[in-house]
Amino acid sequence: MSNWKKTVSFLRPRNGVVRWVLFILFSIAAFLVVASAVSVYADSRHRGEMFPRTVVLGVDVTGMTREEAVQTVREQVVAPLMMPLTVRFREWEWVIDPGAMGLDVDVEGLVEMAYRQGWERSVFERALRRALNRPLSIEIGLEYTLNKDLLIKELNGIAAAIDREVVNASLNFDFQTGKLTFHPSQDGLWMDVEASLKLVEEGLLSSNRVVEPVVVVKPPSLSSDDVQTVLVVDIMGNTLKWYNKDTLVNTYYVATGEPKYPTPLGKYYIIRKEENPVWINPNVEWSKDMPPRIEPGPNNPLGVRALVTSAAGGTVLIHGTSNLVPGLHSHGCIRMANWAILELFEHVSVGTPVFIWTSKPVPPPPPEQGPPVGPEDPGLGESPQQAPASEQKPTTEQAPTAGG
Repeated sequence: MSNWKKTVSFLRPRNGVVRWVLFILFSIAAFLVVASAVSVYADSRHRGEMFPRTVVLGVDVTGMTREEAVQTVREQVVAPLMMPLTVRFREWEWVIDPGAMGLDVDVEGLVEMAYRQGWERSVFERALRRALNRPLSIEIGLEYTLNKDLLIKELNGIAAAIDREVVNASLNFDFQTGKLTFHPSQDGLWMDVEASLKLVEEGLLSSNRVVEPVVVVKPPSLSSDDVQTVLVVDIMGNTLKWYNKDTLVNTYYVATGEPKYPTPLGKYYIIRKEENPVWINPNVEWSKDMPPRIEPGPNNPLGVRALVTSAAGGTVLIHGTSNLVPGLHSHGCIRMANWAILELFEHVSVGTPVFIWTSKPVPPPPPEQGPPVGPEDPGLGESPQQAPASEQKPTTEQAPTAGG
């Protein structure tokens, strides 16, 4: 038997089952070959297109050419990022040009990266994925370049415009003219450039085109709200003026120290407040015929209210009296009508500034009295808890004119 006949005899099994098995195997092999050829052909027809489920910077570019993908990503993502960014703090605004800061996105490179991730796999894997409808998910995130040195320089310029020192509220008083000037407080501001850089960089890469820088606010130790009532006493003008900051609220007539016991000039403060004060006889010349103690009431030389100033060691009071006579009549204190000090008292607090000046020179005491001396002890004692003066029983007795 020839070799050819032997080979044909070997490939032609006599058993029918074996013959059918071989037939099925040959059929499957033929199908796979045809299917592979079809898939490879179909795969080749999509050459140059972005693979299914390809996302670049959040944009689905499936089926697009690389040129189409680049244009689409530029229009939808990159163009908005190149719009000006506004840095806003309070009423101030600064505009930053992303392009001038060196912001750049290599869209061509990102699209090429996405394209290669889909097409760099073997033809059989690509064909199989297409045949089974199991595409590979490809997602490319944002990669960019930014000149941070330029951006920091820009932010330093903004910080220079924002930064400022804290300023406390203050009062200026001209003892020559009696003019009171209020200077408002100002918060201190300091822009944190490093923290702001992070926020601005995030803003440049997002749809939010307005960013607030990180600014530390340092409040003043004495704010404008802390300055309310200010008192100005004119010795020779016989007036006490009540100001809210430097706005005049009211003017009251007063009596101040006689030439022998002049009320001291200068800037002082209220250091204590007394409602319904008790008078304790200081045992001086003018009080030697008075009782040792006078309780609160109409006969009290200190009136219905007393404000202790820091002048002359706390011996100069602003106090009430029931029979005010404006002029130089006290022993150093500043006397007001009872109704006037009742009106003023609630608006004064410990720490209220008091400016005492004179619009004309104070005359010297008569020669027989000798040179001027400091204010005398006004006799202010510790007040017990008393009913307001308006609730106390009136009396027909004349209140003493002595007192501070």
